[in-house]
Amino acid sequence: MKHGSLFSGIGGFDLAAEWMGWENIFHCEWNPFGQKILKHYWPKAESFEDITKTDFTKYANKID
Repeated sequence: MKHGSLFSGIGGFDLAAEWMGWENIFHCEWNPFGQKILKHYWPKAESFEDITKTDFTKYANKID
């Protein structure tokens, strides 16, 4: 399955999704510390900062 994470924090749900075998496609977190953690553990996932300024339509029907 493919997972997209909003309000990601330091990646708790991203980690759980990974443990279940899901692929983390993107995460969205405004906090710089959280961004650093997310980019370290999921460097291939696309990273977004501001949910109010991000267009997620390219992920329509691509996230399970």
